[in-house]
Amino acid sequence: MQKAWLKWTLLGVPALIAAGCATAPDEATTRQIAEKMVREDFTAPAPALLKRLEQDRSQQICSKIAGAKLTQEEAAEVVKLARASIKYPASGKLVGDWKIGDKLAHDGAGDRIQGGRLEKRKQNGGLCQNCHGLAPGEINVGNVGPSLTGYGVQRGNSEAIAKLTYERIYNAWAYAPCSNMPRLGATGHLTPEQITHMVAYLIDPQSPINKR
Repeated sequence: MQKAWLKWTLLGVPALIAAGCATAPDEATTRQIAEKMVREDFTAPAPALLKRLEQDRSQQICSKIAGAKLTQEEAAEVVKLARASIKYPASGKLVGDWKIGDKLAHDGAGDRIQGGRLEKRKQNGGLCQNCHGLAPGEINVGNVGPSLTGYGVQRGNSEAIAKLTYERIYNAWAYAPCSNMPRLGATGHLTPEQITHMVAYLIDPQSPINKR
């Protein structure tokens, strides 16, 4: 009797699993359920914070479920949207002051939630050191992104490099769709003028980045 019960139990488990899999929601429904949970559980006194719950089109594309990969069409759309988002400084000058860029690269202030409120800050920082190696000898740096040490030494400081560097800082998704690099200019976190200073920090021969 016990053996018979065990036999039918073992036969029933796969059937239950199969039934559960068969009733799992599709990708669109899963996304709707997840977004609803986030909206209902995230509360903030400042309306500006609630805006963070709304994904733009690029974020929607990049928020793939279960590690699914981007299709060529999706990647192309992200790149197109990213390139359309890039704005250049009114001065037309893409290389600013590396000394200001140095401070920005190490400054983590701006857009933080403190005591349920959005931090008030005249200008945000870039905090590049969180993800990248910077000047030679610095040890308090991250390794999520590639090292930027010697950036200008390796690439030079031509107009083409300055433009490429500016655009990658402004919206890296124009070159690497859905990468971990923050879209610092496209989201308004950094101004075009601030980004020119970051460019200078990376390519100016006098910058600590490029010292041996």
